[in-house]
Amino acid sequence: MSTSGSYNFSLTAAQIVARAARNLKILEAGQTIDSNDQTDLLQTLNVIAKEFQGTADLSPGMKVFTRQRLTLLLAKGQQTYLIGPASTDSRTSNAVGRTTIRAAEAAGQTILDVTALTDTTSDPGTTITMTASDIIGIQTDDSGGDDIFWSTISSTSSSGPTVTIASALPSGRPAASGNYVWWFTSRAQRFPVIESALLRDSNFKDTPLEVYVDARQYDQGVASKFADGTPGAVLVEPLRLNTRLTFNSQPTDVTRTIVLTVLYPSEDYDATTDDIAFPQEWYGFIEWELTLRSCSMFGVAWTSDMEKSYLNAMKTAKSLNPENSVLYFRPNA
Repeated sequence: MSTSGSYNFSLTAAQIVARAARNLKILEAGQTIDSNDQTDLLQTLNVIAKEFQGTADLSPGMKVFTRQRLTLLLAKGQQTYLIGPASTDSRTSNAVGRTTIRAAEAAGQTILDVTALTDTTSDPGTTITMTASDIIGIQTDDSGGDDIFWSTISSTSSSGPTVTIASALPSGRPAASGNYVWWFTSRAQRFPVIESALLRDSNFKDTPLEVYVDARQYDQGVASKFADGTPGAVLVEPLRLNTRLTFNSQPTDVTRTIVLTVLYPSEDYDATTDDIAFPQEWYGFIEWELTLRSCSMFGVAWTSDMEKSYLNAMKTAKSLNPENSVLYFRPNA
């Protein structure tokens, strides 16, 4: 007897919703779920997914699958940054490429000679390639010291190679040969939890940063809020639309970057055709959590058999990656 040899079993939002509806006895096998019921259950599924992001479900060890490493590009003299697509000037992404200017570029230039259009060194094991519409930052030589000029990529050419940017290098801001160029496709999402922060120099040597999660640590621990220097600590504040980072000094060296290890937010379920963005071990737990949350909505009594199924599914999910989990106590669980 042969086995399937496949490992890609998945469930869509519609399938999870249907399973919960059958648990609630509002849907029989072979029937089609009422569209209003499906909408209500899909909304509840989204609420559950958002509540389960970060470490809010009492089992942070299970969130390895949401871990992302983000790169934040610094600005000279700026100690506060917003991370998230709601911030139009966010300088952070989970895939940032880096190359250098191949020949000196004068102010006013839009076609830049670069060393390469791809990067295989900044993010180990990956290749990051410049594409049209990517966000691009060029280290410029300003009279007041180096900073980064930001634009978008209009096009690239392997002949040279060259990259054409939408906005020309500003007056008084040329780019010398050897200056760095960074690019990324999409801005990082607002994240609810940070695990660590590093200051990375141009040679990829890392120095750990102290992470403040209590505003008092920053307010009382940083005497001069506007001092220039090299960041050694950062206050992290997840806001409604963005996550705000405030460093304990104003950066002076823009060739250094910040590397953040974070837990990313749960994805939305915009349509019933969306796959469930949790590991397979979570499917049963999400199904029964959705069932539990929906009982009152449909006037269904929560039975002892349903409780057993719920607790078994929860135990399985919460046993994932136990070496990373924190002991907790939950009454009546």
